[in-house]
Amino acid sequence: MPGDVHFFSVPDSRVTLVALTGDATLTAELKLHVSAAGHEAVTLVVVTDPEKAAKALAEAGTQGVALYDLRGGGTSHHNLLAAIPAISRGGPVIGLVDSEASQIAQGAQAAGATDVIARADLSPPLLRRALRYALARKESERKLARLRLFDPVTSLPSQILFWEILSLAVRRAKRNRDFFAVMLVDIENLPDGQGEDGPYRDVAMRELAERIAPILRASDTIARFEQQQLAILAESMPRVEDIQIVAEKIIEEVTRPLAHGIGPEAINVAVGISLYPTSATGAEGLLSRATDAMLQARENGNNLFVFA
Repeated sequence: MPGDVHFFSVPDSRVTLVALTGDATLTAELKLHVSAAGHEAVTLVVVTDPEKAAKALAEAGTQGVALYDLRGGGTSHHNLLAAIPAISRGGPVIGLVDSEASQIAQGAQAAGATDVIARADLSPPLLRRALRYALARKESERKLARLRLFDPVTSLPSQILFWEILSLAVRRAKRNRDFFAVMLVDIENLPDGQGEDGPYRDVAMRELAERIAPILRASDTIARFEQQQLAILAESMPRVEDIQIVAEKIIEEVTRPLAHGIGPEAINVAVGISLYPTSATGAEGLLSRATDAMLQARENGNNLFVFA
């Protein structure tokens, strides 16, 4: 079968195909295709349990695809579909169905399956295209998620991700009766203009974030909160005096002249600091109080910090 030799050919990668099925005929067919394709094409893993399928996908990393046998089933269709979200957390899922127009095919895609294939249409070229599509779509989703969760200019966590990290910190602190600080760093007078490395404002924010990072501990989080704002979460900070020292060092680093002589040297900064649990006991309240403190620092003058 010459066509089967290139069945799973994916350039520069080795795909793990996780077949979730109890059908011996389908298993034998897939094994034949894999054997014909040779050792550089695909690794086939056959499981009969959704939990094992999810585990196999997770172990395969970015190159795993599940082929989930959803044919037949009768009244158990609901249970079959219910497993798709858990499996798809490990990687893309392709549903194998009796008909692409069937109710279970529609339900599979609604539950998170990347694609569906009718058993009667299953062929080496079709499955090869389905695998390529599933991997490409999953990679696109990863890139979109990164753009959503990380600032493309500084590569720091975005405001969205910082909210999630802060919410988790609040839960940990409540459970452990811990103490932490939120710092909102507002930067003014960033340079205008465009250079070879991009807008000067972006270049400046990258440089300032790189300066501030060494001041913080490995357990602290620094994020791009707004265009000209950074947010910092300092968990398990033992003393208010330690937070004050960090704030002073941040102001010192931000107000130093920028490298390469871009823009004015008169960058100024205001730092607002809120404390858990004395300032607030929720993520929204902590950021609100930090914002209020930052605005007060602005009113008091340049390059100051204020505790909420």
